[in-house]
Amino acid sequence: MTNTEVVRAVTTALEQGDVLLILTHMLREIIWTVRGPDVLAVPWIGVYSGRRGIAALLGALAAVNFVEAVQTSLTADGETVVTTSHLVFDDSTGRRVECDETQVWRLTDGKIASVDVQVGAPPVAAGAT
Repeated sequence: MTNTEVVRAVTTALEQGDVLLILTHMLREIIWTVRGPDVLAVPWIGVYSGRRGIAALLGALAAVNFVEAVQTSLTADGETVVTTSHLVFDDSTGRRVECDETQVWRLTDGKIASVDVQVGAPPVAAGAT
């Protein structure tokens, strides 16, 4: 499986909530870092380490209702894969949020070692002017 295929498989597994498949493709020592401007709107901002951290990340993702999550680009170079996505979701208060995010996936021997995510600034309520 190529690094691009691994990232696509994990992205699909995230959308489907397939925790076992996600963990299959990750190193035990994985570090998943999410940066962004508004932790209230994007509750998965934080640093998640190891398998317990990934479980916490999945819990944070489950706190919002995703309306749309579209991968807009994917670029691979060796052990690094960069993806961008457009997200639309309802936050925990029911506010509709629309934002873009960039994910930098680093793999070692076909396993994900780290993911660095930057959520676009600022997330805004969909339709806001």
